[in-house]
Amino acid sequence: MKVHELKVAFILPALNEELNLRNTLTTIQRLFDTCDHVIVADNGSHDKTIEVAHSFGARTTVHPGVSIAQLRNEGAKLTDAEILVFIDSDIQLDGSWPVFFAKTVESLRQNPLQLCGSRCRAIHKDNYVCKYWYNRLSHQQSSNYINSGHLIVHRQLFEAIGGFDVSLRTAEDYDFCQRGMKHGALLSPNPQLIAWHDGYPETIRGFMAREMWHGRDEFKSMKSVISSKVALVSIATTSALFGALALSMIYSSLLPVAIYTVIWCLLLAMLTIQKFGFGKLSSFLNSAGLYFLYLLSRSVAWQFKARRPKARS
Repeated sequence: MKVHELKVAFILPALNEELNLRNTLTTIQRLFDTCDHVIVADNGSHDKTIEVAHSFGARTTVHPGVSIAQLRNEGAKLTDAEILVFIDSDIQLDGSWPVFFAKTVESLRQNPLQLCGSRCRAIHKDNYVCKYWYNRLSHQQSSNYINSGHLIVHRQLFEAIGGFDVSLRTAEDYDFCQRGMKHGALLSPNPQLIAWHDGYPETIRGFMAREMWHGRDEFKSMKSVISSKVALVSIATTSALFGALALSMIYSSLLPVAIYTVIWCLLLAMLTIQKFGFGKLSSFLNSAGLYFLYLLSRSVAWQFKARRPKARS
């Protein structure tokens, strides 16, 4: 497929995604009339993921057990397309997406040193976690990276920085964008590029498991901890909580817990407003509660099991 005379390829990593992949490819086929420009990089699926990909005419490459970063790199090797669109296998592109994508391609044609895409929106709008976390997040575009679940780059930039870091199990998109910007690339998110994510967790347990998974690589070394604001704030949150509980037990007083509660409620309020704005009081309070669980999850991410949690587990 070509847009503004530039070849375009969609690269989708997958692992046992036969149901979600079918939805994703159906959307692409409806928008572009074909999936012959789609590459599915499979991680060793045991279901019908490969069969589903072939039924839509997509190309496949299989690499069991490798990181998702390497899957994306392997997919990129199978095409000479100038524009690489990285989306996950549980992403559905909005009907308006092709119009704004064409404008993005034209912008990349003029300046290949850009990191494009947008934060994905949650399909399940009324679910508690999606309503007060993911859908509120979708209205805010990050100032330091674009998630690789919906990332659009020019091959020139991709090859210049060596693709994704295959040694990273998570946060490979953050690392990719940081290296891209050091190379001179502009971060150019566009919220009009609407992509719906069907894989956000729908339970508190799933939400916390997902954040523990994503926070693991922040604890690879002391350097990675120090360089991560989220890791530092998370550690401070949990350490202060346990410190307050210990002091309360030692002095048989609830005063340390009360002081901790007041201080962290104020900090949490500021962090929540910074991330989401204020809005309605009920939305603010629910988002603040989820923010606390987010920080708590990230603080114990170092001990999380290696297997990636299922989205709805």
